[in-house]
Amino acid sequence: MHKLTLSILLVNTLIFSTACQNNPNSGRDIGIVVGSILGGVAGAQIGDSSIFAGAALGGALGAIGGSELQRRKEALEAAELQRQYEYEQEVQAQESLEADIKNLEEKRIRDEIARKATTADVSAAEQEAARVEAQLAAKKKSYEESQARARRIQDAQERIAKAQQELAELERQENGG
Repeated sequence: MHKLTLSILLVNTLIFSTACQNNPNSGRDIGIVVGSILGGVAGAQIGDSSIFAGAALGGALGAIGGSELQRRKEALEAAELQRQYEYEQEVQAQESLEADIKNLEEKRIRDEIARKATTADVSAAEQEAARVEAQLAAKKKSYEESQARARRIQDAQERIAKAQQELAELERQENGG
């Protein structure tokens, strides 16, 4: 009787525990299951008539403990979400502040130039920009021409290799091979 009752209790708790997986009260339910099993086992050690009492008492205590664990887990998760939200807000505020500082620095530099620059300074700056742009264009043209030469050399090398293969094939055919 003792083993049969314990087996039935274990089967019922396993069935009950699979139903708890998507349950919002899963902490309490898991506590009931674990408490019932442990209480039933403890009651079985006392005697056959104590199995159900032990399971009931263990289930009740397990429900209390499981509910408390679930409540603490949810509180920790909520606190972590709050910390994550606050961190993201802080990062956004920092990025905004850095962008504002950059804009202010650029404006300060522009204002400084505007106060000191003359028409001759503007003309000199524009001439220097044109000189550097011309130098860049010449470098780009030179680079493109060198790349074109390199491609032509590679094409010629490929043609040479192909012609050498064909020549070797013809010579092998002429020699009877």
